[in-house]
Amino acid sequence: MNTILIAHRGEPDSWPENSLAGFRAALAAGARWLETDVQLTADGVAVLSHDPTLGRLTGADLDVTRTGWAQIAGLSAGEPDRFGTTFSELHIERLEDFAGLLKQWPQARAFVEIKRDSLQAFGMQTVLDRVLDCLADVLDQCILISFDDGVLAEARRRDAMAIGWVLSEWSDASAATAAALAPDYLFCNRTRLPPEPEPLWAGPWQWVVYTVNAVGDIGPLLARGVRLVETNRISQLLADPALSGTACG
Repeated sequence: MNTILIAHRGEPDSWPENSLAGFRAALAAGARWLETDVQLTADGVAVLSHDPTLGRLTGADLDVTRTGWAQIAGLSAGEPDRFGTTFSELHIERLEDFAGLLKQWPQARAFVEIKRDSLQAFGMQTVLDRVLDCLADVLDQCILISFDDGVLAEARRRDAMAIGWVLSEWSDASAATAAALAPDYLFCNRTRLPPEPEPLWAGPWQWVVYTVNAVGDIGPLLARGVRLVETNRISQLLADPALSGTACG
C-alpha cells in the first residue's frame, strides 16, 4: 500500500504556515495533497489561519473573528518569532486566493478545515456559505474537514461533497459519532492513536494521521492501515529514496 503525503499547512518547516508561498513550494516539490485552515474575519472574509488569533503569524494580538479584513490585510504574516524578517513581505491569505492556486494545479487535492472558533462566532450556515462560495470553482478538488461533525453533515447534505472528521479524542463516543457520520476521511493526531495491538476503527473512511515528519514513523502507520499522513516537511520526505515513487498519491 502506497503512502500519500499531505502538505500540512503548506511547508511550515521552511515557510510561514498557510502561506501561498509555502503551498507553491510544496506543489513544486511534488505534493498533490494539501491541508489548510479557514477562519472568518469580522466582516466575513474567509482567510487561512489555524489559530483564532494572529499573534503567531503576525505578532499582533488580534482575534481573527473580531478584526476586519482591511486591518488584517495590512499586517505582515511572516511568523516573526520563527523567521525574523525573512518573510516580512508575506500577508494573511484569503481562501479565494488559495482556490485560485488550486485551479492552476488541477491534479492537486486540498483538505480545507473549518475551525470551530468561526463556527461559534458566526454560525454554521454563514461559515459554510462563505467557504463554499470561495471554493465553488474547485469544489471537486476539495474535501471539507472539521472537528465539528455537524458542519460536515450539513456540507454533505448541501453539496454531496467529500468530508473528513477530525477526532478530538479516542473514545467510544467518538467511534459512535464516526459510525453515524460515515466520513470519507477520519483524521487523528498520532498522539491520540491507541497503542498497538488495538486496531483502528473499521469503516467506510480512509485514515489520515498527523503530524508525521520522519520517514521511519510512516512504516508502522502503514502496517496499521493508515495510507494518508500529514507532514510539515513534505519536500524533505518526497525527496527521501525510501518513499521514492510512492508519496505523491
